[in-house]
Amino acid sequence: MLVFSGFWMYEEYSGASYEEEKVTSYTQRGNYTYSASVTELNPLYPEGTRLEMGKPAYFFSVSPTLDVSFVYGIEAADSADLNVEAETMIVASGKEGSGEEQKIFWQKKFQVGDSKTVKMKNGDTLTSDFTLDVPETQLKAKAVQDQLNYSSDPTIEIVTTINYEGQINGENVKGTKNFAIPVNIVSTYYQMPAELGFSEDTYKNVKVKKDPSISTIKFPLLLFLLSTVLVGAFIPVRKMSKVDPEYIEKLEKESKKSPFKEFISGGKIPENRNSLLKVEISSLEDLVDAAADMNERVIHDAGSGEYFIIHNGALYIFFDAPSEEEC
Repeated sequence: MLVFSGFWMYEEYSGASYEEEKVTSYTQRGNYTYSASVTELNPLYPEGTRLEMGKPAYFFSVSPTLDVSFVYGIEAADSADLNVEAETMIVASGKEGSGEEQKIFWQKKFQVGDSKTVKMKNGDTLTSDFTLDVPETQLKAKAVQDQLNYSSDPTIEIVTTINYEGQINGENVKGTKNFAIPVNIVSTYYQMPAELGFSEDTYKNVKVKKDPSISTIKFPLLLFLLSTVLVGAFIPVRKMSKVDPEYIEKLEKESKKSPFKEFISGGKIPENRNSLLKVEISSLEDLVDAAADMNERVIHDAGSGEYFIIHNGALYIFFDAPSEEEC
């Protein structure tokens, strides 16, 4: 079990495993900026003043034209080599409803400026500048509305369409991306949104090698540790089962005598022991205590296993029977 669990743990740790991960392949960014030049006499601004972004409204009687700049960029994870075309249109629509329920009853497009084509590498940008005559745009949308006898006010948007084709990260790509901002035109003024930046990520799935974690090897590791504990406990038991019982008995006797070694001397019991008064002592400890009281030493006869004291014609004796090996 120890070998099996160790092999299993090694296989789980060293074996390659993969998972699919969603990563960004490339990002397209588009951003509009605008300003309106004061070209008409008015009580608010001198002629030539440039009204920057963020005004609540721009009046026809002050600045009827809007100068717009659109910047497109692409950032790939590795490389990009594209042919990119940018075309800007004014899109007038008659719409009803909102959200997913919104329906387009009519739509008319008017081109603004010239289309632009460039070659782009990773990190390059394309800039397209154009001028929008807002009152003229309003008149064009209203003319379509009147001819259709459509009563609702049209929705007007600036839409820049990017067509791109080539390679991104070494793969062939071809696509279209629209960047749209609304222009709210009322009878005497127009309004522009504050948020004019756009970003879109295109993803791809890649196989990523997973680093082994403790969770992948927890079961074989648990089995390996359990096997180690069992082997560690089994070895001492096996060793103990092979020890000679007589050796264990000898060790036990030695441990009992060890506290009294300094009070015991080796010797041999005298041959005239039968002529002495014999007093049997129940333990070696009691015999040592008696020797201390009598100011005598305990004598140990290794051959017979007897411990004794001779004092005033009396034999004080404790018998510790020797094993066959000692005999």
